[in-house]
Amino acid sequence: MPDTRHKKAKSRRAGQEEAPGAPDYDALLLLERLESLLEEMEELGVSSREEVEARIAALHQELDAAEG
Repeated sequence: MPDTRHKKAKSRRAGQEEAPGAPDYDALLLLERLESLLEEMEELGVSSREEVEARIAALHQELDAAEG
């Protein structure tokens, strides 16, 4: 089933008028950002901020070791 939430935010950015009672533009943008973040976390195989920070630290160590 297609996700229409992205389409709504994208159509708002394209300049279409919002319907009365529709969520405001900032809320739609935040929703889109959060959904994108969740998708990227799933693609990377992480489920928490701590996992992301641990992967970043490990990559920094790996890059530092390769330089030295």
